[in-house]
Amino acid sequence: MTPPSTILITGASRGIGASIAEHLAAGGHRLALCYRSDRGAADQIAATVQAAGAEAEVFQADMSDPQETRELPARVAARFGGIDAVVGNAGMTKDGPFFTLQADQISSVIRTNLTGTLRLLLGALPFLEQSAAGRIVLVSSLGGVYGTDGQVPYSASKGGLIGVTHWLGELLGPKGIGVNAVAPGFIETDMTAALARERIQPFLDVSALRRIGKPEEIAQAVRFLLEPGYVQSTTIRCDGGFAR
Repeated sequence: MTPPSTILITGASRGIGASIAEHLAAGGHRLALCYRSDRGAADQIAATVQAAGAEAEVFQADMSDPQETRELPARVAARFGGIDAVVGNAGMTKDGPFFTLQADQISSVIRTNLTGTLRLLLGALPFLEQSAAGRIVLVSSLGGVYGTDGQVPYSASKGGLIGVTHWLGELLGPKGIGVNAVAPGFIETDMTAALARERIQPFLDVSALRRIGKPEEIAQAVRFLLEPGYVQSTTIRCDGGFAR
């Protein structure tokens, strides 16, 4: 994005979110790095970003908490003078056979991944509308496109983000606000590291690249979508050519 902008990134203390922050640092942006619990990891990413020439500050917020989520954009805007872009990356999962899941397991995933993101955007929209080039990029998942066995709540929440992207893009396009999403396949993160290799391998066997992706490859797609352009209301699949 040119000129330097204020970008709010949720789930920024590790994995894809941390890589997004690092990729945006070279542009000299002002980065608001949101974390839920690991302040040390968030501070480390902030230090890396600052060393690369960008301004960064960490903000604690639990995306499942309605008040914290709605208030986060205002806190960021108070610190940086506004918000030009939101990257909704925060997410969690509760895996298991669908019929064995408890109601609280399902609701906790939906509350964090989908409802929390919606509340965040509601809080951020007044600031994005004041920006000369507002942008929203939501991090969905291949599970949100196709569904994933053993991850039904996660897939449902990420599929919801795709629907939100398409609707918001139509609503906000006339106002000049770009809205798009990325849908990563299997990426080298703490979340996928917890999965048994036999669960991942069938997906790799039907992908063109036959490998797990890297966080920086998703960050590249996010950086592209943050630039002004003709892409709108679109979900870009970053899944190594997965075919189903």
